[in-house]
Amino acid sequence: MGYETETRVSSNVDDGVCTITICRPESRNALTKSMYRAIREACTQAGADPAVQVIVIEGSHGSFASGGDLKEILDVLESDDPHAILNYEEFLPFDAVRVVPKPTIAKIDGLCIGGGLTLAMMCDIVVASDNSRFAIPEAKVGIIDGHMPRLLREQVPPARLRYWMYTGAIFSAEEAREEGLVTKVVPAEELDAAVAKIANDLKKSSLDAIQGLKRIFNEVRPLSEMTDAYLAMLKPEVLDRLRQFKAR
Repeated sequence: MGYETETRVSSNVDDGVCTITICRPESRNALTKSMYRAIREACTQAGADPAVQVIVIEGSHGSFASGGDLKEILDVLESDDPHAILNYEEFLPFDAVRVVPKPTIAKIDGLCIGGGLTLAMMCDIVVASDNSRFAIPEAKVGIIDGHMPRLLREQVPPARLRYWMYTGAIFSAEEAREEGLVTKVVPAEELDAAVAKIANDLKKSSLDAIQGLKRIFNEVRPLSEMTDAYLAMLKPEVLDRLRQFKAR
């Protein structure tokens, strides 16, 4: 059983677990607006499906997700209505993933960057293979990440977080685990089994209790709008940096 979603995002329900898979290998699973919306809709549908007890979000072909599609963003900014970028918020899945009334697992194998990392952090549990790599690279193209600094400023030591965010430096799965971004790191060949075991453990717990705990945790983890990011995108410097990116 599965749900009808945008072509690059598929979902399947098996034995109480809904797996939402991101598949756009030619761009390392860069997320377009329609893909973001498809993730949101798949997650919302799974949350309402009584047959689903656990939701797993995964990538494919060596990436979880490499963030928002910068070429799509540039197309909007170069259009006759660049302020349409302010409508981007209505496509984002982050809050839907954060509050869905089912336990969620991010299954990461490979690149997890920018908006992909934000998506993973909205999940209750994050399991990564030891060859996964992470980054928060928005500053490199002049964009202010509206979520990461607010989500992580009380969690990650300032010296490390500022380095990650100011430089966009890539960091390892183990570094991510040390700072609490990742629940567990396992060898790549053990990732499937590790996620399956956690899903089975979750199914043995009371869903009502998990839902109550999620509400409590989310009380102190508010998710702000991305206004900072959109306003930054309207600056000429960002256009220049995005054009350089597109020319690669």
